[in-house]
Order: sequence, then C-alpha cells, then structure tokens
Amino acid sequence: MWNVTLEYEVPPCANVPQGLPRQFLEVLSPIWRGESLRLEYPDGAVHLLQGWSGPGAGGPCPLQVFWTRHQPQAPAVCMALGGDQGLRDSGPADADAAPQGHPFLALAESLIPPEVLAVIGPAPPVKKPEIRLLV
Repeated sequence: MWNVTLEYEVPPCANVPQGLPRQFLEVLSPIWRGESLRLEYPDGAVHLLQGWSGPGAGGPCPLQVFWTRHQPQAPAVCMALGGDQGLRDSGPADADAAPQGHPFLALAESLIPPEVLAVIGPAPPVKKPEIRLLV
C-alpha cells in the first residue's frame, strides 16, 4: 500500500538517557505531522506531547504519528515519534512533576485525537498469511 520504511533512532540524551537503537518502521498510513499533540486520557488527565530535538537539553520540534506494525501478521499500532531526542510529555497542566522523555509512544485507539485520525485513518487490517498448497 504505502511501501515506505521509516528509519528512527534516539541516541542517549538528556531527554531519553537510555536512548533507542535504530528501528525500521513500516509506514501503513499517511503521516500526521504537528507541533504538539494533546492527549486526553479516560480519567480526564490531559497531556501535551511534543517532539524533542537539538543539542544539550534540546527543545521542541515537530512530531509525527502514523500506523505501523512490528511483524507482517501483527496488529497495527499507532506510533508517535519525535526528533533526535524523542518525545517530551508535559503531563497534566496542574501536575508538579517534571516533563517526561520517551523515545516514542504507541497510542491506544481511544487516545488518538480526531484531527490525527482524520489524516491517518483507521487501523489497517491484519495481513492474513498466504497459504500455498503444493499439488
């Protein structure tokens, strides 16, 4: 369908000290791109997610969201990626906790904002394995 593989890694950095080794992700949908993503959790908590990039402590950068899967017959996963320092989750606005860094986030379907879903569409179906009969 899309036949695109995205290469992504996060070297160890201030935002994600453990980093993330290089990943090759099959892109199964159009890619939504934006400056930030507002995630509304079922308990009412609202988190602001931003891409994070740059030298030193880094700073905000665009993020991207799309459908992918880790194996051909696996279910699709909605993946949010940031910059070379991953993603930064500012958490609920009323929380005293410091922002959290993540190399990526897999979003439950209930967390995908409508404006993102309008671009990436619903989850692609699971690929059925091809069965060949030898006669």
